[in-house]
Amino acid sequence: MRLRAIIACMTALALATGCALAPEFKTFHLSRREWRGTDLSVRGRLVVADAVAGAAPHTVTVIEIGGVLGLPSDPDRRVRILDGRARTVAAELERHGVTPADIGLEVRAAAEGTEREPSAPLLTKRFAIVVHEW
Repeated sequence: MRLRAIIACMTALALATGCALAPEFKTFHLSRREWRGTDLSVRGRLVVADAVAGAAPHTVTVIEIGGVLGLPSDPDRRVRILDGRARTVAAELERHGVTPADIGLEVRAAAEGTEREPSAPLLTKRFAIVVHEW
């Protein structure tokens, strides 16, 4: 609910300052079958390539990293794997010509997993990598 209020305020601010369009969101998911440890599978690289190809003006492309159910139960090891996966996606985006300044990262706890839009700071990025800790 709070995130929706922030997005509504950001949209109102954008419209008030003369920006005709609020950002739209395109979401791509990287589930467990797109990973080999912290490396992307061929299918995972295709998902990232599709995200880059589908990027458009006034759009925030969200790449969600999930599929952690099969990861080790050790919390520290799980965090290291998820961090490695986020770095892998960022590197793949850069390989496709996306500048690091256009890439944002957000880590969400289990309770925040139902929100779809990225938080307010990520609205200024073209690509938002969202990592779900659950």
